[in-house]
Amino acid sequence: PGGNQHQTCTEHTRVHLLHEIRTWAGDLATDKQIFWIVDRAGTGKSTVAKQIVTEWEKAAKPVVPFFFSMAAVDTMSNARFCATVAVKLAGLADFGTFRTALAQVLRKDLTVETLSFEEQFEKLVLDPLQTSDRPLLLVIDALDECDERGRSELLLTLLSNLGRLRMIKVIITSRPSPDINRSLQNQEMVYSRRLQGGGDPHSTTQDILRHLNNVFL
Repeated sequence: PGGNQHQTCTEHTRVHLLHEIRTWAGDLATDKQIFWIVDRAGTGKSTVAKQIVTEWEKAAKPVVPFFFSMAAVDTMSNARFCATVAVKLAGLADFGTFRTALAQVLRKDLTVETLSFEEQFEKLVLDPLQTSDRPLLLVIDALDECDERGRSELLLTLLSNLGRLRMIKVIITSRPSPDINRSLQNQEMVYSRRLQGGGDPHSTTQDILRHLNNVFL
């Protein structure tokens, strides 16, 4: 879930996209709480996600990643999503109020992971986060690799509850699966960005050349 299987961007590539993400993440006034990167397999979505997570961690800025993958049981469904996010949040500096609120939840109910996804999200993530006013970036990579029911529950829960957590922003990457498209397209809180066919084609060519130069020279 932490994305250790992925690499970061080659230096001086994806410059415009990364600048766009950093600007969005730093804009506290925007209503676009979700930055959705959508494109075909192999276009570099996970690499961009890993780059942002790495940057935030190095700068000691609060970030919580969850990288879905069909290669492991824990990352091909949403079953461990809420617990994993809660544990990572509890480990962040300056999130003491979250840790205290989460501990109170667990003292009252140790069977919380048997609840529905929405109830888990509310008890383990949403309610404890409301005790903190710290900005937070949640990075959800390869959502299409979560089973269809699981990703539908996750998106519905996020879209229904993010408005209550104005300091939280979410990056989502996915292939253009029809069900994900239906959920995220035309949502007021969602800004969508494709990797291919967008921006300056010359810039994309230069990125490819820089990467090949880094690999072979």
